[in-house]
Amino acid sequence: MYIVFLALLVVWTVFMCLYENFFMRKSANPEMDEEKAEFIGFLYDLAFLWGPAVAVLIMAFVGNISFADLGFRRISFDHDSWITAVALVLCGLALLYFLRPFVAFIRKRGEKQPTDSATEQSPQEIALEKREKKQFVLLNFSSAICEELVFRGFLAFLLQAIFPNIPFLVVILVAGLLFGFAHIYQGLEGIVETAVFGVMQMSLLLVTGSLILPLVLHFIINYGDFLEEMAENSD
Repeated sequence: MYIVFLALLVVWTVFMCLYENFFMRKSANPEMDEEKAEFIGFLYDLAFLWGPAVAVLIMAFVGNISFADLGFRRISFDHDSWITAVALVLCGLALLYFLRPFVAFIRKRGEKQPTDSATEQSPQEIALEKREKKQFVLLNFSSAICEELVFRGFLAFLLQAIFPNIPFLVVILVAGLLFGFAHIYQGLEGIVETAVFGVMQMSLLLVTGSLILPLVLHFIINYGDFLEEMAENSD
């Protein structure tokens, strides 16, 4: 049964890539209002995040997989100390790279002129900005929960259940490659970044035995990207 679950996860990832790269581009309507197009994209993103997550929960119920099996448990360091130390150091270095948007945001805030203030925005612009922030918070939360559940907790459980003697490193690399491939629509740079991010997150899950740290870091990194985008839009 677990082999079927793993096959479904791979098939879904491939389908998602194809849909992003071909069908969505063909269905794009250049005459559609930009605000409406962004809202439709927001709903689409939510559906593609929560759809697989709900499917995973259904498969977990059918396969008698507990929430603890999926990584929703307390942090514990059960691996050899040197493996844990190396993994945490490498994850720390990767984290410094992914937190660069925070630095960019702080730098832009420092360079911002005193005359630039929110009072210069029209009521429509202020309302739009507030709505975008609310949508981002929801997407950020959904991305952290759903992607960590599917591509870390569920995938790690399946690989270790199907291949009991699978090496630690292989689980990490498979998770990174699959997660990077799932973001093929972001181009080569996006694939590499998300693959490295996937490796970091899976490493944290395996050395801590929990999704707590990956979930928190996922949310923080996503928020940094949002701050960077907001800073660029305000220029």
